[in-house]
Amino acid sequence: MGIERLRRIDETRLEVPIDYREGMRVHGIIYADSVLEKGLEVQCVNQVANVATLPGIVRASSAMPDIHMGYGFPIGGVAAFDVRDGIISPGGVGYDIN
Repeated sequence: MGIERLRRIDETRLEVPIDYREGMRVHGIIYADSVLEKGLEVQCVNQVANVATLPGIVRASSAMPDIHMGYGFPIGGVAAFDVRDGIISPGGVGYDIN
């Protein structure tokens, strides 16, 4: 897996293809222009892909321009989950949030 597998959608978005990692249910979207793309860490892309494997995820696993490593979810990561089939993950909110 690597950043070279990402596809530029437009000048502000990169796509993590659904076949980037086995088990992905949706694709990933990273909001980053060409300048931010140069500093993108492969571990962060892997975390976007990992979130895309979670049960009940809806539409896409996304990450904002401030993306950096987190605990499971990347910091700056965004995901929505179906109320019936999805999950609630403290990794998506932060373990320090009570």
